[in-house]
Formats: sequence, C-alpha cells, structure tokens
Amino acid sequence: MNTPFDVAVIGAGVSGLSFAHYAAAAGLRCLVLEQAARAGGSIRTARTEDGFWLELGAHTLYNSYGSLLDIIVAAQLGDAVISRHKAPYRLLVDGKVRSVPSQLALGELFASAWRAFTERRTGRTVADYYGRMVGKRNWRRVFSPLLSAVPSQRADDFPAEMLFKRRPRRKDFPRTFTLAQGISTLVDRLLETRGVELRCEADVDKIERTPEGFTLALAGGSAFRARHVALAISPPVAARLLAHVAPAAAEALARIRTTAIDSTGVVVARDRVSFPRIAGLVPLDDVFLSAVSRDVVPDDRWRGFAFHFCKGQSRDQRLDRIAAVLGANRAEFAQVFECSSSLPSPELGHGEIVQAIDRGIAGSGIFVTGNYFGGLALEDCVLRSKSEAARLERRTV
Repeated sequence: MNTPFDVAVIGAGVSGLSFAHYAAAAGLRCLVLEQAARAGGSIRTARTEDGFWLELGAHTLYNSYGSLLDIIVAAQLGDAVISRHKAPYRLLVDGKVRSVPSQLALGELFASAWRAFTERRTGRTVADYYGRMVGKRNWRRVFSPLLSAVPSQRADDFPAEMLFKRRPRRKDFPRTFTLAQGISTLVDRLLETRGVELRCEADVDKIERTPEGFTLALAGGSAFRARHVALAISPPVAARLLAHVAPAAAEALARIRTTAIDSTGVVVARDRVSFPRIAGLVPLDDVFLSAVSRDVVPDDRWRGFAFHFCKGQSRDQRLDRIAAVLGANRAEFAQVFECSSSLPSPELGHGEIVQAIDRGIAGSGIFVTGNYFGGLALEDCVLRSKSEAARLERRTV
C-alpha cells in the first residue's frame, strides 16, 4: 500500500463527489471508491449514440439550489445551463391522461386551503400536514400519489419538513433548468477535479482503524489507506461498515428504512406516443409511481420517458406496462435503459437519528453524508457534504 490518502470517500454519487470537491478545494488528496461500474448514484443520464439523452434519476435543477450552483460555476458549466421548457404534469386515471384539476373535489379543496396559513410542518407527517390543506378525499385520490412521485416512493409517512423547502433563489439562473447534455455532465466534470482519484467496481468490505487513520479492505483483496474516511452510501451499507469503528453511529444508521425501486427509460419516435407533450405522468393507482418525460427539452426526432417502479415487476412486465401507457408497441422502443436504486424512507423522529449519527462520529475521523440528512433533494446532499467537508478541514488544520 502506498502513502495514505488524506481522505477516502466511499460512494461516488452527488454526495460523495461534492464532498470530494470540497475536500480537494481545501488541498486534500481524495480517493473515491464506487462499488458500481459508473459514478453518479442518483444522477444518471442515459445517452443514445445519436446524442439524445434522458434522465433515469434526478431530472430537475432549481435556481434555489445555491450550493449546487456554486459547484456548477466552479466546474465551469455555467454555459451548459439550459432552461427547461414549460410542460404540464398529468395524471393517469383508468388508462387515460387527465389534468390534475379534473380529479379534484374543488369544494373540499376551497374549504381546506385556508389551513396553508396556519399549519406548521414540524412534527407532522406529509399526509397529516398536506392532507389538512387539501381535504381527506383530495389527499387520498390525488395529492398522495402526486407527492409520492417526488421521492419515487410512498411519501405519506415522511416528515413534512423534508419536502419542498423554501430556499433563496438566484436570479441569474433559470427557475428550473438542466445541463445541455444532461445532469451527468456535472458528474463527468467533477471527476476531472485535481486531487480526486476515482476507482469504480471497488466494493469496500471492511474498515479498520490504524495508528495513521484507516485501512479500507476491498472485496477483491486489495486495500487502501487513508487518514480519514467519508461514507456517502446507503444507510444499511454504512451501518455494516461502521459496526466496529463507530458502533453508535452504525446503530443509528441501521434504524433508517430504505426502499428499492427499478427505473426503466425508453426512447420512442416522436410521432409514436399517444398523448401531447408533458413534464411527467403520475398514476392514481398503478404498478409504477411516476413517469418523467424528456419533453421539457424538446427534440425533433425522439421522446424519452423514465418510469419508476416499485420492486416486484419483471422486465417484461415493466416494458409491457410502459408500452400500454404510451400507446406504443414494444418493438417501437428505439432504446431501453434500466437501473435500480435504494432510497431512504425517513419517518417522524428522523431528526433524532441524524443527531445520533453525528454524536457517533464526532471526533472520530469519520464523516457521513448522503440523501438522508436534511432532505432528499440534490441540494440537501450537497449541503450535508459541504458541512462535513468543513468539519474535515477544521480537523486537518
């Protein structure tokens, strides 16, 4: 084993790469270890040979994502920012594409909407908080599926304060935007950061403490040394790796539930889809949670859709359902992309779990980041990484 890295980051999603970005900016030598064959995590742009692309993971950036925008600017990607065209979100009702207002009980909505000015989020679930504002029927029929489409899982029991945060907006960027060749362009650029070294297909099997810091043993038998270690991986995996070096943090991490989803993206000729341009499609009752469209970045040839399914559907079942929804034949899919993800499913009391994690790693040389701290949005991931990287920098001064 060679000279220890200043920090080894486990996980090359937006949390791990933004942590490495901040650490490298502080002059630290970073090793990023990724179990998968590619970096990016929840940022996953699928690209065709002729230049068309669609997002299988995170699909929208906002001008309220201040810390993420700072990274985009630092990565010299400001010129790659493009505004998303306006397109409606629609509901899928009994196989038909319908508008959201058409499915609402408007009388109930008007009778409940005043609560938006009096209700507080703290200590409330998403269902309790938003359900009071829209009425019970509207919540069950329309808003529960709509809000569950945001985290690609049933969101009723999420803490209400973890969704739709108010943040300052930067007027020099479009309200909603993406990057010219997809959001993975940012991942590609971050991997070029000086002082950051990436190893993919590197499955960390064990972390051991040493007099100099830590040794990270890989499943294949190789090992790396680092003075500090940062984990940017799912809670169950982080809990397993920290069981012996930070048991209290591991115990807290093990309390966070996760949900597995399968995402299937299809590219179809523009004239083969049965409904007009949309931003996304949310079913009221179906085997998929949402379909996100590439229509917000129009193309003369193709339309692209990423369908997010709960686990349990076979590949053929997923493709058959997508074909039925689009009004197309499976043979007309020009290209199919697939990936699986593990997402956190926070519940009430999640703040106490985060505090327990922080207590368990305090002063240990271990740092933990991810999409299960302040919230699930990309900006929440970056903010946590920024905070942890600042803590690392203070430790190394």
